[in-house]
Amino acid sequence: MSDWYYAADSEQKGPINESELKASLASGKLSAETLVWKDGMENWTPASQVPAFSFRPPPTPAQGQTPAALPSTKADPSVNNPDSTKPVEFADLMGTPEALEVSADDAEKNKIFGILAYIGILCLIPIIVAKDSPFAKYHANQGFVLFLAEVATIIVTSAFVFIPFIGFIVYFLHLILLLVFTGVSILGIINAAGGKCVPLPIIGGIKLIK
Repeated sequence: MSDWYYAADSEQKGPINESELKASLASGKLSAETLVWKDGMENWTPASQVPAFSFRPPPTPAQGQTPAALPSTKADPSVNNPDSTKPVEFADLMGTPEALEVSADDAEKNKIFGILAYIGILCLIPIIVAKDSPFAKYHANQGFVLFLAEVATIIVTSAFVFIPFIGFIVYFLHLILLLVFTGVSILGIINAAGGKCVPLPIIGGIKLIK
């Protein structure tokens, strides 16, 4: 993808890739009338007149003008959606652990899914079956985070367990973590069985399922 240049504060800026320029235009950081140019264009042109950055429907053909004479405008999924070009950052997944107030009916109907969320890979069941339940989704998120942590621990342990001395230390730490994971899972099951949505220690602020 060709690099773009744009005019700002009476100066030429760039080069910048197309995705970054789209994001700046969509967020309002740059106006739609900002002059842009890339290799192959004859003149600097307002972004609103460039198909790749158009935020409104293309003009209808003038009388006597065939559609072939107009610029090609293909649907661009990132138009009016600056988040589509924003990379996912780990910090976005972290938040302040918060309890969730749900209806008694939701908690009672989906209590079994809340419990299943903390039993290993069974956490996928509420994610798939009860995705519209705030109660089930709250516990499914915590159970899924816990499941991923357990899998990651197993993988790391498997990679180092056969190394003399280091393997022993890693395996010992693995056993400690298993006890911690088990304790957290039991706490999550108790909360779910009681119809409560309260954050678990350590993982309560991580949100993978929204």
